[in-house]
Amino acid sequence: MVKSITKSAGKRTFKRSDKIEEEILGYLKESESPVSTTDIANKLNHSWHTIIRYCLNLELKEKVTKFNLGRVAAWQIKKH
Repeated sequence: MVKSITKSAGKRTFKRSDKIEEEILGYLKESESPVSTTDIANKLNHSWHTIIRYCLNLELKEKVTKFNLGRVAAWQIKKH
């Protein structure tokens, strides 16, 4: 079981998950094309399993879109 790590920053409390989601979204916003899970993991210095878990969660929140390129998952910001 993964426990949330919280840090206080003024009046708002940030969870570790919020920080990772923000990092992923920030990286995807900068990218002009879909980015693979492996590329995101390498760029943000997190494990592949961590990134896929958060990307799937962001997909459920309808913030990112997943593309399957063969056996590779690629992600980009969802366009509304």
